Amino acid sequence: MTTYGYIGLGMMGSAMAENLIGTGAQVTVFDIDEIAVATAVALGATAAATPAEVATASDVVSICVPAAHHIEAVLSGPGGIGEAAHDGLHILIHSTVHPDTMVAAHQTAASWGVPLFDACVAGGADNARAGTQMVLAGGLADMPEPVTTLLDIFAETIVDAGPIGSGAALKIAFNLMTYAQFAAAATSYDLMASVNADPKALLGAWKDAGQLGVLTEQFSGLLGIPSEHIAGDFRTMLETQVGISQKDLSLAMELGQSRPGTDAVIKAIHDAMPAVYGIENN
Repeated sequence: MTTYGYIGLGMMGSAMAENLIGTGAQVTVFDIDEIAVATAVALGATAAATPAEVATASDVVSICVPAAHHIEAVLSGPGGIGEAAHDGLHILIHSTVHPDTMVAAHQTAASWGVPLFDACVAGGADNARAGTQMVLAGGLADMPEPVTTLLDIFAETIVDAGPIGSGAALKIAFNLMTYAQFAAAATSYDLMASVNADPKALLGAWKDAGQLGVLTEQFSGLLGIPSEHIAGDFRTMLETQVGISQKDLSLAMELGQSRPGTDAVIKAIHDAMPAVYGIENN
């Protein structure tokens, strides 16, 4: 039986791990958040003290950490996967990072004789928990059966983006389109409200025209919330979402632009994110 490891139990990682554990698979987990680890263990996972311990116990290891330096630490830092690389080990990276980060990670793992692929994810935590999210894959044509089997557990849709690094590029472009739609929804909602028109009519018309995506429809629930209600844990959650969005949009700016002026468009969306999420004046 194939054994699995999961490193990085944030919002998406914990949801994906929960889905995997629910299949009855043997899953070993690691995160610096002891509460997240304890939650996974309560569901049936085994806790590891280091990424190396995860690798030792696993045939396929998933990594879902916030940024490039976290990936480097998980792979090559003290107690990293490199200390326990073995025949039959495969690595998937689900993080949203620059394509160059994926290529560098692939080369590092290759030096150990271990295949590594980008398998970026989209669709939100609820879909991740249900196994109905989308995987944006780099190197799909070269993925062996243990890896593709895991992707089928994680996702309803698997998109072949191209060679290693392409999944990461696609995820950044996908997120740019998503945040642009969030910004359009928030701006248009405010425009309707400013003339005492019903903003919900706009969202309804947008949906009827086939222009309102599922993620933007979910986001629209945040629109129109009175500023006095944006406080405490709710505000903290929104601040976290703004931080994630601006990190992803910064990556989009780093990738370069094919048309004059597109860098200004991406920067405008980046800078608007606090207002889009309603925390700029709180």
